Amino acid sequence: MPLSEPLQLAAEVTGSGEPVIVVHGFTGSAEAMAPLVERLDDWRCIAVDLVGHGRSPSPADLAPYSVEAMAASVAVLATGLDGGPCHVVGYSMGGRVALALAATYPEICRSLTLISATAGIADASERAQRRRADEALAGRIDEYGLARFVDEWMGLPMWDPLRASLGPEAWQASIDQRLRSDPTGLANSLRAAGTGSMTPLWDRLGALDVPTLLMCGELDTKFVAIGHEMNGLLPASELIVLAGAGHAAHLEVPDDCATAIRRHLDAF
Repeated sequence: MPLSEPLQLAAEVTGSGEPVIVVHGFTGSAEAMAPLVERLDDWRCIAVDLVGHGRSPSPADLAPYSVEAMAASVAVLATGLDGGPCHVVGYSMGGRVALALAATYPEICRSLTLISATAGIADASERAQRRRADEALAGRIDEYGLARFVDEWMGLPMWDPLRASLGPEAWQASIDQRLRSDPTGLANSLRAAGTGSMTPLWDRLGALDVPTLLMCGELDTKFVAIGHEMNGLLPASELIVLAGAGHAAHLEVPDDCATAIRRHLDAF
């Protein structure tokens, strides 16, 4: 998929001090990262809305949705900030964007924090299988609409720990945030930014000397295994497995997650 011209992304800027770019996951937005941002109040947090999410554009063309294109858009935003390199924190899909950013524009990244993130799918046949699965999910948005998709998406077992930790009111607020998404944006994000469409970065990890904190929840066993594998390849990384948390560790155990990130940021 050819790269497009980087898009101008919407962002929420809070606080003062060294800049920290915060990047949400699929169906999320800057709003969804607010509980983490609030706990990083010693830094100037720039919480972005990726293409197809929040207040950022949702173009029909797929090219701006690739992980590489999104990383380029974040790079444009980062270079517009003063104060030199930025800390970058990315969750899930946003973690893959943050990793691509650090791999392609290492001079931009003072440090990297990846929450429940992967370097992609190394096996070509597995990538093709995932790409077909994501295309099918995108088709469900097109066919049945956003409300049904969000209901099915948030009914997946991976979100059970989040639902249990948030309680009914906060859980509904999380649902409502996702329902404000643009259906075209989410469908295109699945088609172009899923791990099946992403160029794997595993073979580039050994050369990535940006100080990196890897975090995942202990209940998210798939990403615990991925975290250990990435930690073994990155030359300047630390892995923290958060007790009692699943895939959305930054929302399920926000204090523990923020404490680890604050310690990481303070080191640089």
